[in-house]
Amino acid sequence: MHPTSSMHMVPRLLRWLRLGANHVQVVMMATMFVAFILQIMFRYVFNKPVAWTEEICVITWIWGILWGASFVMSNREDIRFDVLIGQVPREVKRWFTVVVSASVVVILVGSMPSAWSYVTFMKVESTASLGIRMDHLFSIYIAFVVAMVVRHLHIGIEALRGRLYDDPLLADGAKEPA
Repeated sequence: MHPTSSMHMVPRLLRWLRLGANHVQVVMMATMFVAFILQIMFRYVFNKPVAWTEEICVITWIWGILWGASFVMSNREDIRFDVLIGQVPREVKRWFTVVVSASVVVILVGSMPSAWSYVTFMKVESTASLGIRMDHLFSIYIAFVVAMVVRHLHIGIEALRGRLYDDPLLADGAKEPA
């Protein structure tokens, strides 16, 4: 295999993975919507409330939020409170980004042993209606922590290199921001 062809495969693979993550997100949201409608129908139309629909809604909501934040959202889609950072010079903004990203990484890595311990401990519990083990349900949090650590390492390293998350994409031949 030619080295340049493998270089072109990485972006393709990443696009394919992102598309797959988007599809998983859509399926989770559709499942939550259908379970919600069924819950209303069983409760108010048939006067026979069922508990499993509520469990499905809660599970898909938790997984949907953490899955989406981990694998679907891009850095530009994050909600940021940038009243202060929007008013400072670019160099200060760059160092704020480095410090905040490093802080996020340190806090999340530091919390990982306790989070792992809790998730693995929860194998003794299961959901009331569906009997799904709680460690399986909470495992998405571990994926979320790992994804956020990788994301903030990337954001911090890019800021050290002089590139910020809100920089416009550089066109071919354009100069990098100062």
